[in-house]
Amino acid sequence: MGLVSGLVDAAVVLFSGVLAVAVPLIDAQVCLPEWLYPAPLVELKRWYGERYGDYLMAEKPHFFTGLVWVEIAFLWPLSLANFYGILARRPWASTTSLMAGVSIATSMAAIMAELLGSGRASDQLLRMYVPFGAFALLAILRGLFSRAKPRRPTAASHVPTARKKRA
Repeated sequence: MGLVSGLVDAAVVLFSGVLAVAVPLIDAQVCLPEWLYPAPLVELKRWYGERYGDYLMAEKPHFFTGLVWVEIAFLWPLSLANFYGILARRPWASTTSLMAGVSIATSMAAIMAELLGSGRASDQLLRMYVPFGAFALLAILRGLFSRAKPRRPTAASHVPTARKKRA
């Protein structure tokens, strides 16, 4: 079981790292003014939209813009916390993994419904979004089934407590 949980942790750390970088630098361009970003980042987003036919990034429908705001306000901080928490083996990392997984799964449900329902998504575009759905599932499973390792007792935790005298 240790190998499986290690692989799941590695996948969650990898995707959390990707999100920690991509959300503020690429995805946030959907909501924020273009002048905030250097030209190479604006060009990278434009290239991605053309290369993969990501009409959501190009057209910025209102529901997608709302999902990106959720990414900025909620998922981005969780991704940073996941990245640190898993690598540092913090006991709260299972909670942040669960929260991030549920957030991504919710967003992916709306995005996949649009992509599949509209008939406009290429196979290449679907292959870009599907791994995030898989990541959501792994993050949820990690959050639900990972067990925090008990911390080693410190010297301070072994200090005997005073006993009350009985009269």
